[in-house]
Formats: sequence, structure tokens, C-alpha cells
Amino acid sequence: MANVPPVIRKTYKDFGIIKRPKNMSEEEKQKLIEKLFEKDPTMFTSDPEIQEKIRKRLDWIDGYNYIQPKLPELKAFADEIKKEFKSVVWCGMGGSSLFPLVLNKIFGPAEGYPEFYVLDTNDPENIKEIEKLDLKNTLFVIVSKSGTTVETLSHFKYFWKKVSDLSNEPGKNFVALTDPGSPLEKLAKDLKFRKVFQHPPFVGGRYAALTEVGFLAAALLGLDLEKAVDYAKKMYEACTPDIPWSYNLGASLAEFLIESYILGQDKLTFITDPILRPFVLWLEQLIAESLGKQLTGIVPVVGESPGSPTVYGTDRVFVYLTLKGREKIYQRLINELREEAFRIKTISFEDRYEVFAEVYRWMIAIALCGYFMSLNPFDEPDVVLTKQKTKELLEKFKKEKDFGIEFYLDEDTGWGFYYEKTVSIEYPKFTALLKKFFKDMSPWSFVGFLAYLPEDEEVEEIFRDFRTLVREKRTCSTVFGFGPRYLHSSGQLYKGGPILCRFIIFTRKGRVEEQVIPEEGYTFWDQQFAQACGDFRALEEKNRQVIMIYLTENYKEDLRKFYEYLKKALELG
Repeated sequence: MANVPPVIRKTYKDFGIIKRPKNMSEEEKQKLIEKLFEKDPTMFTSDPEIQEKIRKRLDWIDGYNYIQPKLPELKAFADEIKKEFKSVVWCGMGGSSLFPLVLNKIFGPAEGYPEFYVLDTNDPENIKEIEKLDLKNTLFVIVSKSGTTVETLSHFKYFWKKVSDLSNEPGKNFVALTDPGSPLEKLAKDLKFRKVFQHPPFVGGRYAALTEVGFLAAALLGLDLEKAVDYAKKMYEACTPDIPWSYNLGASLAEFLIESYILGQDKLTFITDPILRPFVLWLEQLIAESLGKQLTGIVPVVGESPGSPTVYGTDRVFVYLTLKGREKIYQRLINELREEAFRIKTISFEDRYEVFAEVYRWMIAIALCGYFMSLNPFDEPDVVLTKQKTKELLEKFKKEKDFGIEFYLDEDTGWGFYYEKTVSIEYPKFTALLKKFFKDMSPWSFVGFLAYLPEDEEVEEIFRDFRTLVREKRTCSTVFGFGPRYLHSSGQLYKGGPILCRFIIFTRKGRVEEQVIPEEGYTFWDQQFAQACGDFRALEEKNRQVIMIYLTENYKEDLRKFYEYLKKALELG
């Protein structure tokens, strides 16, 4: 492997100082773990105001202890639901939905339990799929820690109206999971929801996998809750201050990540057994949103197709997630990467249920990484920017029935495209724009494909081909996210993290007039489009190179055509 690239790390006051585990004594390391388990916010900052905010985000450190006494209630509720409903729709975004999504994809509902759907998008096609269910026999779980998440409240308003048209008691079809005293809790009580579960107030969304967020979903799926807790307990015991640093599973993982980061290997690339692949979606949010800020961060690279060592740059470090007995799937590639001196950490799961253990190990590790990187791993300061831009666009649309966005038109394809100061060309031609976008790109950059399109495996596979092509031609890392899901996951990193990055946002024609959100005066498509444009403006304000492409209704065919344009731009750029 070639020498690592020169990487500028934070060394001055505004950005803190990188601390190195290897420079600490064993006593200092153990004290650090003790502070974390004592929920001492002073380890992260000396600012009293920020300390108080962090203090209100540390109860996740209790691990399995919080949820264990609640298991009988959760199982009883799930038994009640499976007798009455055919389907469960879990409505949430980011930390409220990603771990339930992981559980549904890895396990699926047990025999005799309702079909389980996670709705973490506002795409019209995905909304239509939910509308096809027998709504009278569908339970909607409305999940928002703050009780104000715009997409989730839109799901509620829309499907409440649908169920109200079929039932005199629509509240029986709805459950809320939210912070005590939140607007959603009040709404749920006023409308007589079947039940209101309280989100632990001192646990942030992305650290909530071992609360009701994970275990209510697990119960509704019919999973073995005792087995899940047992795995979580074992990991908790393997991460406590009683365990020496080098044997502590959370601490040793943190040291691996930080040492790699200091060496310039900040692109944390996951190679994953197909059965466990959904788990990295949850890891992506935890890492990106916790550590992607102050112009730095560890960049989680998930969903790339595995390639030979020659296509990976020197800024890569690898985590290999595998199930015991299935290690041979990628073992040859792992051996080749090791031969080329890439750093690799292998995590082998005994059983799929070990995801309930790994979430705790990774939460401990990422919190410690925040300490070493002089970051607050419990805030997301740049997420609000897109929300503000989106709100402005939607307010304009409600008043004027127009977003005021004018795309350049590519006459050859019928696509619109949009760019401003971050990518400049002499005249508005799509091929020239794409060529300019990929010109003079550092191999230590990463390219993000952000798709405000239906969450669909075929769409994701097409984008995986884009990512493979870019990696092959530029030897750089790539990321991908469905919008608006990524806004609640990796979006913080994209706006607040390393500046060596470029983004292409995809949206499409596809407004469905019938999908008007009650009380809002706009459709789900309008909301999604405003978010795409809002994030474009937010990324641009953060001086990220970004372009936006507006496809036709035949978006899958358009994406296949785009591959050829991309190929040509990479060859010419």
C-alpha cells in the first residue's frame, strides 16, 4: 500500500485537539471509561451550557438495564396486536426508524405476527404501497422523540384521515412513541390513541436502539426479547470500567477507529455478510451524525460493491462484519486487502441476535471517538440548516403554488439540472456540467449520490453501479442515501464534515394530486421536492460542490441513461 495521504487534523482552538489513545497511560484510559459510565459530560467539553445538554443525552449508557423490566409489557402488547391486525406500519425518521428497519430486514416477522413495514420516506410511490394495505386492519406506530418530525407527522395526518374514513374509532389503529410532554404525546391523548409509549427523555434518537425504539419493534416482529437482552447484557459487561482497556470491546474498537483516523484513513468502509448488510444503515447514522462536524469526521462507507485492493485509496480502513460459518463469502478479498497492508477489523457474529449487542459496543466506541476528536458526539448542529431552507420553500409554495425553482433543460434527455456557485460552467449544458463536476477531484474526496426517489432495491442497485464506476475511475470513496432518509442520518456529515466531498442530488417529476397532506396544503411530492431543493441550498451554503438533476416520470430508464453520461464524463474529466 502506498504512503498515507497528508491529512490536516484539527489542532487549533476552534476545532479542538486530536487526542491519541496510544499516548495515554492505562490508568488514564481506565479513568476515561469510568467517566463515561458515570455519565460525566466534562469529558467532552468545558462549556457548562454544552455540558448540561450532553448530560441529558447519556442514559443510553445504562444499556440493557433500562429495557429489561419493560419486556413483559411489550410482549403483552405485541400479543394483543397480533390477534387484531394484519399489518404494522412503523412511521419514523432517522434514529426513530433505522434500528426497526434493521430488525425487519434481518429477521422479518415471526410466524403468526403481522406484516411489518417501516415508512421513513415521503416518496409518493412508497406512500401508495402503504395505501394498498387493508388499512382498517393496520396498526400505525407514530415515532418521533421530539414529537415534531415533519415527515412523521405528515404520515400520521394522511393515514389518520384514511383510517377515519373506514372506522368510527380510528385511534385504535394508532400508537405513539415519543418524549413525555411532547406535542405528539398531547395529540395522541387528545385523539385517544390505543397506547402512548414514552421515549426515555435522556436518550438521543441515534443512541436509542436498546430502548422502546428497538424493543417495541422487536416485540411486534415476534422476536425473542429475552435472547436479545441477554446478548445486550453480555456486551454491556464486556464494556464496563472493570474490563481493562485492551480487552474492553467498546474501548478497543474506539482505539482502532481513532488510530486509523490519525493515519489519514478516515473512510470507514464496511464489507458485510449479505444477511447483516441492513445493520450498517444504523451504523452509518451513528457514525456520521455523531462525528461528522466542525469540518472533520469519520466517513462511513456502506453499500459499495466489494472490489479488488487496487480500487481503494490509502484513506480507507475496513470493518468486516460476518456471521460465523459464513466467513468464506469475502475471506479471499479480506486476505488480499491485508496483504496490501490495509487496516481491517473483523467482527464475527455468533447469531443474528448479536445485533442487539453490537449496537451497544458501537455506541460506546463512537462516544469515545467523540472525546478523542474533541467533538460533542450527541449534537447535530448542521441538520437544522436544511430544515430551515425546506420550510422557506414550502411556505413560498403554500402562498404562491410555486417553488420558484427554474431548471436548465437538457434537450437531449428532457432532464432538468440546477447548479449555482459551487460548480460553474461557461454555458448551461448538462454534459459540460458533469465533466466539470468530476474534474480535478482528489482521490481522498468522497462523492455522494443523494436520491429523492422511491426506496426500491432496483434503484439502489443502479446507484451501486454509479458508485462502482466512480470508484474505478477516480479511486475515491462513494456514499449513497435515499432522501429524505439521509437528512436524518448522514446529512449532518455531508454539511458539517470534511470539505473534500461532492454531491449529486436526484429528484423527478411525479406529483400525485390526490396525496395532499391534511392541514398542510401540499402533497408528499411537494414536501420531498422542497427537501431536495432545501438540501441543495444548505450544501451550497456550506461550500460543498453540488448539482441537482430533475428526471422525468420514467426515472429508472433515465438513471440507466445517466450511467452512460457518467461514464463519458469520468473518461473525459
